[in-house]
Amino acid sequence: MKIESERTIQADRLWDDLMTLGKFGRGADGGVTKTSFDTEDIKARKHLLQMLADADLDPYMDEAGNIFGQIHGKNSDLPAILIGSHIDTVRSGGCFDGAMGVLMGVEVLRSIKEIGLQPERTLRVVAFTDEEGARFDYAFVGSTALSGAFSANQLREDLALAVDQEGISYTDAMKRASMEGGYFSRINPEQIKRAQLGKDELKAYIEIHIEQGKVLESQNLAVGMVSGISGGHWAEVTIKGEAGHAGTIGMSERKDALSAVGECLLAIEKIARQSGGSVATVGKLAVQPGSGNVIPGQVDFTLDVRDICDERRELTVQKIYEVIREISEHRGVSCEIRPFQSLPSVMSSPVVVEAIREAFVDLGYPIYELPSGAAHDAMVMGSITEIGMIFVRSRGGISHHPEEWSSFEDVALGCEVLYRTTMKLL
Repeated sequence: MKIESERTIQADRLWDDLMTLGKFGRGADGGVTKTSFDTEDIKARKHLLQMLADADLDPYMDEAGNIFGQIHGKNSDLPAILIGSHIDTVRSGGCFDGAMGVLMGVEVLRSIKEIGLQPERTLRVVAFTDEEGARFDYAFVGSTALSGAFSANQLREDLALAVDQEGISYTDAMKRASMEGGYFSRINPEQIKRAQLGKDELKAYIEIHIEQGKVLESQNLAVGMVSGISGGHWAEVTIKGEAGHAGTIGMSERKDALSAVGECLLAIEKIARQSGGSVATVGKLAVQPGSGNVIPGQVDFTLDVRDICDERRELTVQKIYEVIREISEHRGVSCEIRPFQSLPSVMSSPVVVEAIREAFVDLGYPIYELPSGAAHDAMVMGSITEIGMIFVRSRGGISHHPEEWSSFEDVALGCEVLYRTTMKLL
């Protein structure tokens, strides 16, 4: 669609929205904590729903807790355009990750509404439920439900088994949220299949996100186009040895689970370094019994492996699993490896890429492509529709941290690119 008006977005309004939403879950260290269906997440959801209602964007929530705003198209038979991201955070994260993309989508729809344009096809913005997985160690719940990436039965089973640190299951947390009433009353894990969209219901999904890296900053660029999103493999590992008194058990007699894990960690790092492109992370580690004068008898840790090349990532995972088993056998301890989620890499779709390219040209801004090492809802949505992503520069590459920051000017330019991209796809 050709842009008929020079008026686009209101950057000041967008920035105010971003700073306001960032106050929900703000801690003493300046970090933001809004994990799925916790108290601050519920408050932020209510704020977003009110914002959509005030903008006359017909808000609603689906069975998975995804929040939508929309402009109804003239032809309801045409597949819709969806812009989205998420508003949940990691613990003590920043106020840009995810939330910026949702609020830019709101600003694009609001700006289109204000110029009196009713597009031929419906245009929606979505705030997906739980992209981060910070509370229940289970991510991409909203986009998985919407896309049908897993069967509804599998997703229901996973949500029932996923529990937070207080022993509350994901299913129970959703049921508690539904008791808020109003828009929330539609949340229903037992009926989560109803949230799924058909492959003919969307023309494209667009997501704009902070880069969370230093590539754009190193190129002195505010905005870039994502060529593809790295796939990921996630697992939990348990190493069991024998607990014992730290002063009475000789070194040659020990079956120290933590020492075995230490060797595993170095081996994992070495395998990833030598892979030619994979990255591997052990981000969480629990030692039992956790006493200073007791030899660790059990250690649980997480494994996160990512790569834009699926074959290389699978080979890296295979080598890591093999070395964990070898080290465990050599040290006389047992190991259990439990993979719990795996997502293939997704390349950006040509039709969306071309629209983003044209938006850059319209603005006279250099076109720069880069891959995403971080996972995003777009990779899940790629199973049912054309997808594309735009990155906004992150200061210092910092993300998932209170110092996460993107400048007013960069955010404004990113939203201009999103607006023009959207108009070309309508």
